[in-house]
Order: sequence, then C-alpha cells, then structure tokens
Amino acid sequence: MLKLKVDKLLGRRKLKKDYEYEVQWQGKGPEAATWLTRDDLVDMGLEKLVTELDLKEAARQGLMLRPLTKASIEKHLGALGLEAEFATHAHMRGLSGGQKVKVVLAACTWNQPHILVMDEPTNYLDRDSLGALAGAIREFGGGVVIISHHNEFTSALCPEKWTVANGKVEVTGAPQVLTKEKVEFKVQEEVIDAFGNTIKVKGPKKELSRKEKKQRQKERAARRARGEEVSDSGDEL
Repeated sequence: MLKLKVDKLLGRRKLKKDYEYEVQWQGKGPEAATWLTRDDLVDMGLEKLVTELDLKEAARQGLMLRPLTKASIEKHLGALGLEAEFATHAHMRGLSGGQKVKVVLAACTWNQPHILVMDEPTNYLDRDSLGALAGAIREFGGGVVIISHHNEFTSALCPEKWTVANGKVEVTGAPQVLTKEKVEFKVQEEVIDAFGNTIKVKGPKKELSRKEKKQRQKERAARRARGEEVSDSGDEL
C-alpha cells in the first residue's frame, strides 16, 4: 500500500460547523488533490499547516483581529483614553457619557476596519479627547464619514466645504488632493498572493529610441524576405 505524504494545502471551504482543506500530495499534481477535515489533518500532525492557511485566509478577508485577551482589550481602550480601571472593573451603566463614547469608538475600531462611519462622535467628549480624536482620524489610513454639528471639529479635519442651499452647491476651501506634495511611484516587481506565493510582475514596456526602432524595422523586413511569418505587432523581435 502506497503511503501518501502531504505536500501543501491549496485552500479551504466551509462546512456546517468547520472547514475542509484541499490537500495536494507529494509527487501528484493539483488534479489529484483531496479534501480533508481539520480534525483529520490535526490527527496527522499537520496543525501548523492548517494554522498557517487559516491566517492567510484571515489576512485575505481582512479579518486579522486582535486577540480577545484582557491585556489586549485594556491596551486598545487605553489608546482611546479609557484607563484600565474602568476598562476592566466597571459596568457600562457606571461610566460617564464621555467614557461611553470612548467605549463605542474602541468597539468600532477593534476589527481594524477600512472605513469608519461615525454619527456625532464628539458628543460628551472634553477638549483633550476631541483633539486626540481629530489626530487619530488624520492618521487613519482608511476612509472616514462623519455626521456632526461640531463646526470647529469638522473644519479642522475637512478644509474643503460644500454648502448645499437653494438648489445650489457652493464649494469653499482648498481640497486636500491639491496640496503640493511630491509623490513618487515605485514599480512593483513582485506580489504575494493569499497563499504566500511570490508572483513576478511584468514591468512597463521600455520606450525604444529612434535608432532602435529603425533597427527593429530592418530585422522585421529581413525576416519577411526570408519567408518567415512576422506579425503586425511592433513588439515582436
């Protein structure tokens, strides 16, 4: 009886209560892959491979969550100005209005979202907390939608204002996209897919000089004269 050895895990799919994993065997191609449950793979001593694939899938789906531990929760709430004493030993009903707002902000940022939508986030916050919130929003790399009546707060974050009244839109202030800032683009040579595979990226085509273009035309004409098949594409040598 031939004993198969696992080469790698290709992917996974959802069952009712668990996952199945697509297994590629050593010496066999992807067409011979089979599906095994998590428990089966763990029993085979492949828990490390399963965990690695789970982490890659979580990263691909944007679900890289913080560990749900006391230390992690206290650290996250502390970054929003809520001391560990209140974070761990107090009930929500015993918190002030400003402290409850901080808990809500901590909850909506716990999963590290790409977009934040906040309705009146400045309610009950003192001046120091408002400044900290404004600074955090400026540094946030994703998109932010804010509904607020706090003119000073929104003006500090949004230099461009659109005023809609009487069927017209009046735009005031300078949009951030027009601020003078040097931006450099670097050609990406490779990318890593969801399974950790490195994929080479084709760079932009090099612009030929006039001399090189003439040489290319001569080579194509010589090939036609020899009876070779030459396409109409100028990229072919």
